[in-house]
Amino acid sequence: MKEQNHTPKHDLFVFDAHCDTVHDLVDPTSDFKKRTGGHLDLQRSQKGGLQAQIFALYVNPIYAPHQALKKALILYQTLEKKIFTPGYGTKVTCTTEMDHALKNNILACWLSLEGGHIIENSIDILELFRSLGIRCLTLTHSKNTDWADSSGDSPRWDGLNTLGKRIVTRMQETHMIIDVSHASDKTVESVLEVTHTPIMASHSNARALCNIPRNLPDTLIKEIAQRHGYIGVNFFPVFLKKTIYDQASRNVQQYEQQHQEILRQKAGDPDFISKAESDLFQKYVIGNDPVDITALIDHIDHIITIGGIDCVGLGSDFDGINSTPTNLPDVSAYPTLADELTGRGYTTKETQKIMGLNLYHFLKQFDP
Repeated sequence: MKEQNHTPKHDLFVFDAHCDTVHDLVDPTSDFKKRTGGHLDLQRSQKGGLQAQIFALYVNPIYAPHQALKKALILYQTLEKKIFTPGYGTKVTCTTEMDHALKNNILACWLSLEGGHIIENSIDILELFRSLGIRCLTLTHSKNTDWADSSGDSPRWDGLNTLGKRIVTRMQETHMIIDVSHASDKTVESVLEVTHTPIMASHSNARALCNIPRNLPDTLIKEIAQRHGYIGVNFFPVFLKKTIYDQASRNVQQYEQQHQEILRQKAGDPDFISKAESDLFQKYVIGNDPVDITALIDHIDHIITIGGIDCVGLGSDFDGINSTPTNLPDVSAYPTLADELTGRGYTTKETQKIMGLNLYHFLKQFDP
């Protein structure tokens, strides 16, 4: 990495593997063309050079087992009404459709389900979502499902159970992308044992630099890379530095009693509980130390050292996180990230891979 030339914005192809923007768009007052607050909208995407995005349909596990499907369908319909129908973006299911969107300067939108609880333990429901154009499933979120263990929960299945193995096998057969962000190490190992398809960790970082269960150990980074998989670096400072994670953990402890008292007000109301959890999440970052792009690029460097230049890219988690690196406040700042990569010594070609081409080539492996 010796070349030091600047990477002009118009030479960048920016493609990000994970955002939660649709969750905010459910608000009737929220307009994707220009939003107040948040991290991603049409105007800022155009300013930052974002040309393609995987939009996650995230449903809080509190809605499992019988209300998550409805919530996911509402999110899907929100994308239709707020992004696709006005022509701000177009749904794509393969790189051929994506190429057409890019040629016409339209934001190419891939869709993902975030949380295996959404499919209600049903391969038929998984296939229903595939028929709607969703091409990726994040196996777990913060809680175990009835068939897979999460990194944020106590082990229940020692990875995937029999149903989980059937689900990932069917995903492989139907060319759906298996996303192991949030999954436990044992779950990722089970996926690697049961399938031979490339897999992705859409928004995960390196545990060697921030030692938390949510991040990937070097062994799994290497195995994902060897399988021609993809790892999108997460921009959340809590996942970038262990000191920040520890600060957030202390905040959680500080507010936990108050949070439990709030929950007791409507213990059986998932909407109320979800809102209370969201409010607690906002308190995670109170008083946390600032983090800049340097910490993010450190994770990119490490993943490349372990897995090679072709496995890593962006997995911002924009609109799903409540703090960002100081000089990367939203999608409009992607040129700053590209410049910082160049300053770190990456060539133009390497920077282009990290900013979007690696994700494009990963997804191309799933084309029909």
